[in-house]
Amino acid sequence: MIERTLSRIVVIYSLSFVMFGLSGCSVLSKKTEAETAANTAYYVCSGCHGPDNVRVNFMTPTIIGQKKGYLAATLRDYRDKKRIEPLMNGVVASLSDHEIESLAAYYANGKRGN
Repeated sequence: MIERTLSRIVVIYSLSFVMFGLSGCSVLSKKTEAETAANTAYYVCSGCHGPDNVRVNFMTPTIIGQKKGYLAATLRDYRDKKRIEPLMNGVVASLSDHEIESLAAYYANGKRGN
């Protein structure tokens, strides 16, 4: 019961962060596509996948350097709930196809961390 409640709290906080954090970024200034993808990666993805691709825990996959097509397809599957992982489903729920492509390109072109 406690684990289920904690899981719901994590999802709610994650969704709130994505909805309010990312919407504020685009309103305050015009940013290039690469800057927007980098900001999303830093402020949203690195919470689990880690900064500079240093994973937070062993359950989180390494994503820097993966193929762009694979990353984009995976993110779309999470968004469309073809793959179920509550945290990922919530994080990518509001991303457009264009944003997913930009984020996938950012990670595909990234360098692996130490």
